[in-house]
Amino acid sequence: MKTKLHENQLNLLRHLARFQLLSYADCLTMLDMEGTASLKALSYAFRPLTKNRYVSKQRDGCVSILAKGRALFPELVPLISTGGGAAERRRVMEVSRMAALMERNGVPAAGELQETAMPYFIPSACWRRIVPGILSTTRFTGILICGEERLAVYDIGDGRMEWQGRADGSLFHPRYGTYEVEATGMLLICRDGLRNSIAEQIIRYTMWQRRQLLRDRHPTQRERPVRWSRAPIRLRKLYGRVYLTTPAQFRRDLNRILYLPHEIEARRGEGVLLHDPAQGDYERDSYRGFVCYATDLLKYVYFFSAVRTLMRILHDPNIPSPSLRYEIYIQERDEEVLALYPDCLDLEGLNIYVYQPEENPE
Repeated sequence: MKTKLHENQLNLLRHLARFQLLSYADCLTMLDMEGTASLKALSYAFRPLTKNRYVSKQRDGCVSILAKGRALFPELVPLISTGGGAAERRRVMEVSRMAALMERNGVPAAGELQETAMPYFIPSACWRRIVPGILSTTRFTGILICGEERLAVYDIGDGRMEWQGRADGSLFHPRYGTYEVEATGMLLICRDGLRNSIAEQIIRYTMWQRRQLLRDRHPTQRERPVRWSRAPIRLRKLYGRVYLTTPAQFRRDLNRILYLPHEIEARRGEGVLLHDPAQGDYERDSYRGFVCYATDLLKYVYFFSAVRTLMRILHDPNIPSPSLRYEIYIQERDEEVLALYPDCLDLEGLNIYVYQPEENPE
């Protein structure tokens, strides 16, 4: 079907044909393919879509595609449905916004598992069809699949949300003995500019309850429902790895996540890999190393806990002083995170290595 629409307008309609809804602000972001950031110009680009009945914009800012817009892409099947009230529409817009972020950074969305080594994103509604039994109160927007990694993606905004720790744990349960659909980690995406403050908030709350964190073991498959809980974001050993990023840094951080296994291999040298994340990534001579090439909040919690445990042993006159020491590799922007617990930096023999900003994992 021939239209007079521009490429950015068609791109937005193509997205809505698969994801049904998107907020008006996010629609303007999708229209900004040239990075102009001019709201006035972008609103002019959006106006023909409503005027010509391709989309409908509600008073609450929710934009939905109409039959005329959907007719432009008859081959596309919607990946999610839009039934329900205002809360359900907000939820759909969250998933739609996350899928738009992924595709803007070269990660396509799919409705089912793919046979590819390239990263792709499966929206939460589609993942629920693939993996039955996930509790309804989970807040994940989808699963980012990168080879053997299956990261549950969360849009945590400013970090203030009702964290359903028990419900989100259902993503990490093996299904009838099958681990291929079990999440292996999390990817938390927060607002630009709030990254370090949110990292501090999550790490401090987790450290406050770190005894439970270190006791947490991989659960068996549950048959009974789990009670719903309200709490700030708190990490558990069950989550495996918990990466933190922002929309502006997503592409760079994804590259680091993908390259992390190679970086650990490079840093361990002649050492041996460790299979207990709480003890570090590798052991070489008398050192155990934590490689925070990608910002893994859970790894920082393990590091702080391990260092504090060692310091207690070193200050106990009744225990022979071990030769064990720690070293950690961090990104320059994570120096504030490492400084959360200054007492840990006083450990004698502690080695801290900072990656230079110009380092390119590719």
